Amino acid sequence: MKYKLLLLILIPMIGIGSNEVDTGHAKVSLVKSTENLITSESFIGIKFDLNSGWHTYWKNPGDSGGPLEVKWDLPSNLELGLINWPAPHLIPYPPLMTYGYDDEVIFPFKVLNYENTGSDSSIEVSIDFLICADVCIPEKAIIKTSLNAIEFDNNLAKIQSDIPSITLPVEATLNKKTLEIRFSKTSNVTNVYFFSEIQDFVDHAATQNLIEYENSYLLSVELLDDQLDNTNIKGLIEIDNSVYLIDSDLILNAEESNEFGLLEALFFAFIGGLILNLMPCVFPVISLKVLSFVSMSGESETKIRLHSISFSLGVLISFLAIAILLIALKESGNYLGWGFQLQSPLIVSSLAIVMFIIGLVLLTDINIGSSLTRSDLSNKSYSEYLNSFLTGVLAVIVASPCTAPFMGAAIGYALVQPSGTTLPVFASLGFGFAAPYMLLSANPKLISLMPRPGKWMETLKEFFAFPMFATALWLIWVFSIQSNIDGLISLLVCLLLAGLLIWVFKSFKNSIFLILVTIVISGSIFTQLVSINNISNSSPEVSTNTNKTGQWYLGIEDEMQAKKQAYLINFTAAWCITCQANDKIALSRPLVKEYIIENNINYIVADWTNKDGDILKSLNFYNRSGVPLYVYWKPGMLKPDILPAILTESLLLEKLDNS
Repeated sequence: MKYKLLLLILIPMIGIGSNEVDTGHAKVSLVKSTENLITSESFIGIKFDLNSGWHTYWKNPGDSGGPLEVKWDLPSNLELGLINWPAPHLIPYPPLMTYGYDDEVIFPFKVLNYENTGSDSSIEVSIDFLICADVCIPEKAIIKTSLNAIEFDNNLAKIQSDIPSITLPVEATLNKKTLEIRFSKTSNVTNVYFFSEIQDFVDHAATQNLIEYENSYLLSVELLDDQLDNTNIKGLIEIDNSVYLIDSDLILNAEESNEFGLLEALFFAFIGGLILNLMPCVFPVISLKVLSFVSMSGESETKIRLHSISFSLGVLISFLAIAILLIALKESGNYLGWGFQLQSPLIVSSLAIVMFIIGLVLLTDINIGSSLTRSDLSNKSYSEYLNSFLTGVLAVIVASPCTAPFMGAAIGYALVQPSGTTLPVFASLGFGFAAPYMLLSANPKLISLMPRPGKWMETLKEFFAFPMFATALWLIWVFSIQSNIDGLISLLVCLLLAGLLIWVFKSFKNSIFLILVTIVISGSIFTQLVSINNISNSSPEVSTNTNKTGQWYLGIEDEMQAKKQAYLINFTAAWCITCQANDKIALSRPLVKEYIIENNINYIVADWTNKDGDILKSLNFYNRSGVPLYVYWKPGMLKPDILPAILTESLLLEKLDNS
């Protein structure tokens, strides 16, 4: 039976005040992070100044205590999110262990929506909390004030920035009465502690043991009971001086945790990589490689084999480079998802310029390299193989907006494993993507099945310029969402300069002149890209997670389920071609919209076009690291359903109806 450290006073102490309330053992007040409230940027906080020796509690108080309860009476022009809980610290009271705060603590609430009507608005909040020293006293504070009267506090912004927002990928298993949390080795770790959000789950007072392995750590946490109702663990994990979120499915049998897990991930990654060749975002670059293979019909088998191997090496090295970058960022405490590079306006604008230039080259039939220098046959061959290698690199870069079937689960699995597992999964993804071209290198005679080169190839080559232009337009559209009008103008200037450069190469033959012009124009493009990077760095990260039902935010699923409200969440991004195709083919179709309305389903869009740590946390919760992801829940379901990554109207309706 749980120990109860509560000597309750029959009549709780109550304080009522205009802006600050002294309840007897704490001063409670409202503060704000900015002088003027701004939607999605400002926070209103409940500030506690606790008397010396007294403390209050986290959402899970531990062996005794209780969290604060807040009831707002808000004006119609203001909407606040859920409470953001600062990381607690251990408050031992042998033989008990509790989690909470002492001295000063601020609980922030995000301003989800605020409309400045020009007049001051009244606001009221009722706060029930438990405050303890040697005795515990339930106290209450009722604050009645106005928005303008709430004091600005510099500490609130810092408190909010320090609240854990990064989800640490872990593997959580149950081994008898022990919870085992395995995470990748981030550095030399000395102190680790897991704060469980779930009450009556772990033995708070028991010692948590840390075991170091070659590429990972294992934290053992004693449980109160091995007969668990939970299939998911939530909480915080403090690693030395850093605190991360934990949100992971629980594997109920430790012996089964790795059985066929890696083999399945490798298989899914290979199949996903193979299917990735058929995704719309890859077509423009793959079409270039197909065109070059057609032109090699009749060439020597050795040449065909070397081109295939060069392209495949470009693919494999690129996938491994992405994996190494993700591992390095993970070990430094930063976690990114698949397709993260297209969340950078600089990379998106650079890719738009590259696609535009390739399109112009295909239309004008010029060779920039041969225009600048004269090469002998061996150098020309070397240049051709380098082009095949770089085409493989480019194919992987533009493939990142797409998540093919099977890919999401494989990548999600890889990113929560030690680096020794992450690299093979990404390598398998690369092998799958490069498989058709590796097959060609193994049997170059297959290329003889393609049509013979002829005049028709010139027309086909020019036609392939237009998918490049279409890709450039799409990237410009994505960039316009990520940046502002100044950035868009800079990008258009870059495209103008790129067009001028191609015209110069087409019209002039003097090598020295061409080199000088190339240096000048390339320098001008570089200058514009620097200005684009400065614009994107100075702009705050903004998420456009809005829809007709309100704004997406972390915790909205819990709220919907508590209200027994059916919902369909669309995790998407403007740079995700698969997402946009699914939207046109399925989600935006009249029959689907009608079904959603008739069945009272809240349709929510979580837009990941720009970086958003909350969305990444939700993706990680579903063992995904990229978009698209479609989550559906309705009353009666034990847990949400994850819909297929590629949708059609009929498939979506069938899944919604049969869930």
